[in-house]
Formats: sequence, structure tokens, C-alpha cells
Amino acid sequence: MSIRIIIADDHRVFIDGMKSLLKEFPMIEVIGEAENGKQLLEQVEALQPDIVLTDIQMPLMDGIAASREIHKRFPGIKIIALTMLNESVYIKKMLEAGVSGYLIKTVDKEELIRVIQKVAGGEKHFGEEVTNRLLHNFTGRSQAGENPADILTRREKEILSLIAQGLTDKEIAEKVHLSSLTIISHRKNILGKLGLKNKVELTRFAIEHNLVP
Repeated sequence: MSIRIIIADDHRVFIDGMKSLLKEFPMIEVIGEAENGKQLLEQVEALQPDIVLTDIQMPLMDGIAASREIHKRFPGIKIIALTMLNESVYIKKMLEAGVSGYLIKTVDKEELIRVIQKVAGGEKHFGEEVTNRLLHNFTGRSQAGENPADILTRREKEILSLIAQGLTDKEIAEKVHLSSLTIISHRKNILGKLGLKNKVELTRFAIEHNLVP
């Protein structure tokens, strides 16, 4: 029997590319696709796949919330995260949501197929890059108290500090010579990495972790 798969990603080009790649393997059948988390839930309920391949950052409902709901409502359906996000905070959230696999989109097709087959067989499997990230995170915490701010880039820390100082997106953009849209994108990434919800929580975090001069 073939392994029946639904692909969820907000980039049509990626979905089409994955469908083309998976056609090479007769044991795999793509039975559905979705461009956001809500569509994914509808597809899962209607088609009952064996495996869901899902991105994380999608509109309407992200892959974390969708995975959590799928795992709750359809525990027999396996989920593999397929994303460009390799930060430990996302890996941890997807693991908590119930995924059986986590791969970075740069994975080669042989490893992708191997993981799909292992997960379909009831195993949990994670790509080499993800495993190394988890091990690094674990050893870092065991050797010393990990500073959560360390997952931020230098630019993200700079922007977070300016947010905490009360500057608007436009003021920050002028100060660091970037567009306001880029600042908004950075802020969303910072919120996601830290698992925070708004500017108030960002400000509190920045103060608690000595990011405000």
C-alpha cells in the first residue's frame, strides 16, 4: 500500500516542487495540499492521510497550531515538519505539538523519503541538522544556564533593545537604516523565537535579560 500524504506550505512553488519530487517514488501518493493551517485541517479531516508534511510559518493558522489540533483530533495521522526554521524554539514547539519528524528544507530527497518511510512505520525521526541542534541545546543548558536571548541574532538583539526603549517601527528603521517593513518582519521573528505575544512582553524580556542600556 502507498503512503498517503498531504503537503502544507504557503508557497505554491514549493508545493509543486515537492509533488514533482515525490512522483519519483511509487510508494508515496500526494492526496492533498494546503496553503495555510485552516486548509490543512479541512484536508486532513476530509482525506485522512497517513502523513502530513507541513511548514511552520503559514497564514490564518501556523503549522504549530495545526499540528497540535491534528495530533489531538487524529492521533493516528503522523506529522513531519518540513521548514527552513532550525532554531531550537521552533523544534521544541513542534515536538510539543506532537510531530513525529522535523526536517529542514535543504534535506536531500533520499533522507526525506527515508524519514517518511520510518514515520509511516511508527518511528520518530529527525534530520541530522535538527538532531545536532537539539544536542547542542541540551549540552549548552547542562553546562551553564542558557540565556534565552542567545537564540537571537545581533541585529535582532539591537532591534529588541530599541523596541524596549519605546521607539516606533519607523524610528527604529531610520536608526538602523532599514525599511519599516523589514523592522516589522524582524519583530515578528523575534516574537516567534522567544514565544512572546506583544511589545509589552518583548520589553519585559529585554529588561530581564539586560538588553536595554
